[in-house]
Amino acid sequence: MQITLKQYNVIRLILVILLAFMFSQAIIFKNFFIPVILLVATSLLLNYLRKQVKEIIADERDYDLARRAAFIAMQIYSWIAVVLMFLFYALSDTNSYYYSVAMTLAFSTCGLMLLQSFIFRFLVKK
Repeated sequence: MQITLKQYNVIRLILVILLAFMFSQAIIFKNFFIPVILLVATSLLLNYLRKQVKEIIADERDYDLARRAAFIAMQIYSWIAVVLMFLFYALSDTNSYYYSVAMTLAFSTCGLMLLQSFIFRFLVKK
């Protein structure tokens, strides 16, 4: 089965709308396992459909822009998270919940940096 890029984009848009609807319904009914299952199933379906597209979806310039955008986004997130982490940590005497927020920001930033480092090392060895 071959599909055009336009058909793929229409299918992708419809799936995103359905996924958003299902996520909202799952949150209303407090069922948090269905969104995970739907997200995995939709990702697999879109990956399969992407391989069926007969046209070029992206070129080297798109991949280079995506690489740079991801790197800049990671840096911006890290800087903002570290500043907010210190702010919440400084304010943790006034509200004990701020300490939890500060630690969440710290660990998420460290996790992001470790993940980036491991992926970089993996790709260098390839």
